Amino acid sequence: MAPTSTVTLDYTLRDLYSENNESDPNLVLIYYPLDFKYNPSGSLTKFVYGYKLKEGTEEGASAIERSLYPQRTAFTAGQMPMVVLDFAPSDKQQQQETNDKICQATNGQRPHHVDFHRTYSQLPREQQPNLTFANNLKGITLDAGAQISVQLPTDCLSDLPHLINPETHYEILSKRGLALSALPTARSEVVDACLTNSDDPVLLAEEVSRMMHSIEKHQLPFMIKLPQSVSGRGAFAVATEAERNEVKTVLTAGLGKMLNELNESNHHLYPCSIVLQDLIPGPTVALAFFVSRSGHARFTACTGQLFDEQQHWIGGTIAYKQQDQLRATFSPIMKKAAAFLHGKGYYGPAGVDIITDEGSGEHLIIDLNVRVPGTFHLGPLRGHFTKRGLYEAAGTKLQLRCSRDVFEGRFADEMRKGSLIVNGWFHDEQSGLSHAAITIGARDSEELNGYLERVRAVGTQPDGSDAFHGPRVPGLKAKW
Repeated sequence: MAPTSTVTLDYTLRDLYSENNESDPNLVLIYYPLDFKYNPSGSLTKFVYGYKLKEGTEEGASAIERSLYPQRTAFTAGQMPMVVLDFAPSDKQQQQETNDKICQATNGQRPHHVDFHRTYSQLPREQQPNLTFANNLKGITLDAGAQISVQLPTDCLSDLPHLINPETHYEILSKRGLALSALPTARSEVVDACLTNSDDPVLLAEEVSRMMHSIEKHQLPFMIKLPQSVSGRGAFAVATEAERNEVKTVLTAGLGKMLNELNESNHHLYPCSIVLQDLIPGPTVALAFFVSRSGHARFTACTGQLFDEQQHWIGGTIAYKQQDQLRATFSPIMKKAAAFLHGKGYYGPAGVDIITDEGSGEHLIIDLNVRVPGTFHLGPLRGHFTKRGLYEAAGTKLQLRCSRDVFEGRFADEMRKGSLIVNGWFHDEQSGLSHAAITIGARDSEELNGYLERVRAVGTQPDGSDAFHGPRVPGLKAKW
């Protein structure tokens, strides 16, 4: 393990939840992969997330990459109880495959457990989460009066006391919820499913046809958003008739699968609604903030976004010298979003994607992420980077062909100086692939772009050597 500079955060989630340490939040964070499904009772599934419609698009990453999500998300948790659900979903074969891959014990500890502790050891002890791994639901223990906070509601935790009502949380996470919120957003058409359940195959086919008709007649250009799309998955930009036809092919098959999850326990949550939203030209930013118990909105970061070639979100960039100006610019719309969430009983971290209409100059919310946003950590890292003269930073997800030891050895000097932080890591011994969340700091945007390219290029070599000898690494697109 390479020696690293201690990463001291300006504040943590615990600080925000306790409102400047005036009270103990008595809160337990429970984290699990975004696609986690576990329903041991065999009852009807209430909380469904049908944002993956293309077969095979993520199979190569398997459970390993998805398990990176809890590790990187909790980097800014602070000294709070944190439980990671460390078991596979209900499919027994998948569970066995997952156990074979990432759960082999090493000196009594599973390798991915070691990576969690290794990641958080970069933080001062008083900012490290109190981490436990639950092998089953019985492994979750709560103190008297404690509540849980989750990123996405899931059925298997429904009986536990939540900080936010799970049904309300599900509603305000949904694209339908934003479209009907009265917040300033792009003009949207909500297409609700009219079925209560999907038992009749004839009615199911008719319902798919009815919903597809709305897509066929909608004026170009527009966005199609599935109800619980995440990181660009489940969102489709349609600017041409060719793109409309391509999306229709995907959705005709996919909507049937989504509607199959409609049942008596969840139809009132509209889990299969789709939103058709005007495609607005203009620059976008991602704004992270915290809604206090009293409804106050605390700005944490305003960032650009990084996407891969499939337009899936892979990270974000921040310019620390511009944060005060960006806070002033977007404060009015941030306060509107916070007031809406507070009115729904929400209390905690959130993020909004905002587009500035290049025609009218109006700020519009095009996505509302009611959880810890992916770039939330860039706000608390401001002091760490700027005191080192690093005024630009980026956090990104990577797939690498080397181990963590090799990668950290290659960037040992950068880690000692504090310009590179590993926010999460999982290594698959069978494939030799690692899945990582890395944050880097640089003096200016030009240096940051070069740094990003170098990190990505190093990761293409099993021995961690630098293979970058040409133009910018493809597939890295920043959007402001």
